[in-house]
Order: sequence, then C-alpha cells, then structure tokens
Amino acid sequence: MIVALVAGLSLVLVAGAIAVVVAVGGSTDAGGASPYDIDITLPGTAAPPTAETRPSRAASPEAAKVGQTVTVQGLQPGVRVAATLTRVVDEATPANQFLKPSEGSRYVAVELTLENVGQEVYSDSPMFGSTLIDSEGRQYQATFAEVKEGVSFGGAVTVSKGDSRKGVIVFEVPTSAAPAKFQFGTILGEQKAEWTLK
Repeated sequence: MIVALVAGLSLVLVAGAIAVVVAVGGSTDAGGASPYDIDITLPGTAAPPTAETRPSRAASPEAAKVGQTVTVQGLQPGVRVAATLTRVVDEATPANQFLKPSEGSRYVAVELTLENVGQEVYSDSPMFGSTLIDSEGRQYQATFAEVKEGVSFGGAVTVSKGDSRKGVIVFEVPTSAAPAKFQFGTILGEQKAEWTLK
C-alpha cells in the first residue's frame, strides 16, 4: 500500500514538471513570438545601412568650356595643377611629312596651359592623362604626332611651384567623328577635369 502511494505521488510530480516545461517553452505572446526571445547585438556590430542611411555620392561638377580653367589634384596632396583649355584645332596640319593620319582619319589638336598651383613639383606626361571623346561617346587616346598649329608637350613636363607650361596634345580621329569633350588629369590622380568642345 505504501509502495503504491509513493509510486502514484511520483507520477503526479513528473507529470506536473512536464506540464510546466511545456507551458513555459511553448508559450507565445499575441504576435506569435516567445516572450523569452532576446534580440542580442554584439559590441562593434551594426545593421547594414539602408537606402536612407547610405551616403550619397557627390555630384560631378559641370563641364567647363574652352578658355576656362579647372584645377585637378594629383595622387600626392601637394600636387595641384590649374589646367586651361585655350583652343581646339580641328583638322590640324601634320608637321612631319612622314607622320600623317591614316586614310579616313584626321588630327585634332588641343592646346593646354598647365600651371603648378600646388606645393610640390608637378612632373607628369600630359598626353597620357588626356582623353578626347566624340559625340557618340567614343574615346580616343593621344598620339605622338606633331602639328604646325602648336608645339607638343613632348614626352613629359616638370613644372616647379608657380611655373607653367603650354603645349598641344594631338589625337587621331575618324573623319566622321565630331569631337565633343576633352578630359585631363594627372596620370595617377583620380580626378579628371572635363571641357565641352561645342
């Protein structure tokens, strides 16, 4: 009799414990989530930025016009060059009878004045930092050709603080192409100045 009573009491205690565990572990609030769910944010972590919190890119400055000056920054903080597009010569005349544009092409010469307005010596190759763009969006790189309408910068320039250089950069483009824009920057710099040619 005593053994049966103890066994029955044990069953009641076990059943009660199971009921409590089920009630606690399975209970949810009105929204269906457990009241014991905890949202933990570890130190040094943050939610990914939303469209509202992402920083917007700065708008590109408007393109300059022929005759205007734009200052570009070099890779080093002390290198700054004030570039002035002084003129554009379409169908420029070759200065070397042995170096002429290929059939169906012509030379376009862009004349620049480069002034060192930075704190460091400006040493670069202007032709390699230059790009001509036509009305169809096609890009052209400079050529080593020389023209009668101006003196080339040559391979490179070295300009001390406060000094300047003037020269032409020559491009070979198809006769059907219409030059629309010119871009200039230092070779290693990320900034590009842009001029419209029309």
